[in-house]
Amino acid sequence: MEKRKGGLRRLAVLFVVASVGILAVGVHAASAQVIEICKSNANGMSGRSFQFSITGGPAVSVTGGRCSGPITVTGATATITEAQSNPATDVASTTVRPSLRKLSEDLANRSVTVTTGATTANETLVTFVNQPAGGNFGTLKICKLTMTPAYLGRLFSFSANGGPIVSTEANDAFADPSTWSCRILGTFQVGSNVTVRETIPSGTEVNFIDSDPATALVDFNTTTGTGIYNIQAGTTVALFDDEPVPPSGTGTLQICKQAAEVAPGVFDPDVQGTFTFTAVDSAGASYGPFQVNVPAGSNGQIFCTAAITVAAGITEVTEGPSPGFDLVDAYTFPADRFLTSNLINRTVDVEIPSSTNPNDETEVVFVNQTQRGQLKICKALGPGSADLINQVFYFTAAGDNGVTLYPSIKALASTQCVIVGNFPIGSTVNVTENLNHSPGAPGEFIDTTGEGPVPIASGVNTVTITNTARGLLEICKAPVAGLTTQPTFQFRIDNGSIINVRGNTCTTPARVSVGNHTVTEVASSNFDVSSITATPSGNLVSSSTTGRTATVSVQYGLDTTVTFTNAIRTGQVKVCKNIPLTSQDSLGGKPFDYTVYIQTGPTTYRTEVLGPIVPGECTSFTEPLPVLQANGQMTAIGVHENQVPSPLFTVTSITTTGTRGLCTTANAPGNPVCPYPTGINLANGDIDFFLGPNNNIVTYTNKSNDP
Repeated sequence: MEKRKGGLRRLAVLFVVASVGILAVGVHAASAQVIEICKSNANGMSGRSFQFSITGGPAVSVTGGRCSGPITVTGATATITEAQSNPATDVASTTVRPSLRKLSEDLANRSVTVTTGATTANETLVTFVNQPAGGNFGTLKICKLTMTPAYLGRLFSFSANGGPIVSTEANDAFADPSTWSCRILGTFQVGSNVTVRETIPSGTEVNFIDSDPATALVDFNTTTGTGIYNIQAGTTVALFDDEPVPPSGTGTLQICKQAAEVAPGVFDPDVQGTFTFTAVDSAGASYGPFQVNVPAGSNGQIFCTAAITVAAGITEVTEGPSPGFDLVDAYTFPADRFLTSNLINRTVDVEIPSSTNPNDETEVVFVNQTQRGQLKICKALGPGSADLINQVFYFTAAGDNGVTLYPSIKALASTQCVIVGNFPIGSTVNVTENLNHSPGAPGEFIDTTGEGPVPIASGVNTVTITNTARGLLEICKAPVAGLTTQPTFQFRIDNGSIINVRGNTCTTPARVSVGNHTVTEVASSNFDVSSITATPSGNLVSSSTTGRTATVSVQYGLDTTVTFTNAIRTGQVKVCKNIPLTSQDSLGGKPFDYTVYIQTGPTTYRTEVLGPIVPGECTSFTEPLPVLQANGQMTAIGVHENQVPSPLFTVTSITTTGTRGLCTTANAPGNPVCPYPTGINLANGDIDFFLGPNNNIVTYTNKSNDP
């Protein structure tokens, strides 16, 4: 049989009992019994995987058409339960061999209880038979399709599995399937194969055979008009498309162009220029492009190409894009060779008879009319632009055909429009608003969008010019106290793009729409926002120093300034002492104190002593310390355990939380607080780190040297 591209012939799967060894369920070998679980391949279950449990035990997987192999269980009886499958199925029946060992079954709950066999040779064999959920029968429906207008509504005959002939009418293959008229061929078992055969009329050929769902078509042969369908749950649809057998030989075609008659005896004078055509004949051969020139003042005269030899049968002729013209009609000579047309797609199908006589040509005439469209200008106001209501705006509409118009519109709360006039389709009208946006001019604080060229198409061509009232928004950053070099901060207006503002500077005023705007400072690990103000002060709608954000009101034509003030974040240091249990006797009550080295300048520091504490305790925190130095560098902190070195104990580790990492000779060269290459010297009881915001906790762990 002939198969669809990519299709596969489906082969029946034999019911095979797989010998896969003995599975053990339970642990009491002395009372071991034997069962075996099989899954029937009936009703389309072949090759599908199913899961079973035995008296609530672990899952056992069995493939449709196969068996599990002997399974040892405990107890004289066992309940086998099949899990729900995907897609869903129903358990139609269960069989037990020997049959007397079936004690009970619950098909709704997918289980059966049996007496177990004493040995492998005397095992109990349980077989589950499934069917598609909700039933085991599906409906087969035949839908007849065609792309030939003459075949629409014509009856075509079919049979299913050699049964009685039924007839159904042909439907348009391109129409909505919900409008098709189809015929039920019968009800058949799900999973079974049904052969549908068409009685092919003389002069007709089967163009294609298909199915819905697509997987239902097992095999087909368009020559014999035969399709084999695997019945699915619900409805399986067989699709047959018939078309006329194309004639042989060649014929002659001529393509022509004519202007439309717009009044009795008056033909559209603007239909002129070059029109392009292509053709595809019944053999699939392409011709063209061909050009037909229509001179000005043709007054309805018909202009044609030279004669074209094409394959006999149906030829589709297409008019190429003709900007500024509509295809309003088409006809043939002789008239009976006209089949169908699609004026929107600019195509015409004509019948070409087989003939060698040049006088037997088919002439197809395309009729065009000039397009014209209206231009409508609308005036809209952007958000927050109530100040512009009742203002009159003036426009220039300059067409490339030499016509220029000067409409005006009064702006209101809703969009206002005016029809400017008609312009030729394909022409372009450039629309501009006559508003001066220069400083001090009427449009200084008005944004205009939507101006520009408008290509004229058919119908109403609408261009909307939008005016938005604008004010100015300025962001300022107060100098950060304690810094000799001011850092740069990042802001967003209304969650927009990043704006950089250096301390003690302001941005240039930004044009924004009238109304409320939210200014947000991007979070910084070095600085807190200490205050937010606005100028005028009444324009500050709300603010949050913790959220680093302010909402301000901007008025039409006025400047609003929002100022953020920052402070360097601070951190505090404390030290904790740990010892292992093995050192409790010698170190448990020993006091320890610590010298903290606090950087105060590029080469200076001060000290502070924390403690004493005993193991298991922590010192109090230092006072809040700035995390940055005046030059903007991170503040370095050193901690020294004052009891080190000592022959009585050893510092085994020094750990930190909340810091910004260790301070070393590599990342802080020349810093007197950070003399070590690694930042830690256990032998001296020293650690050096960069101060982090909030709590910096240093933990020393010591062990006794007493053996």
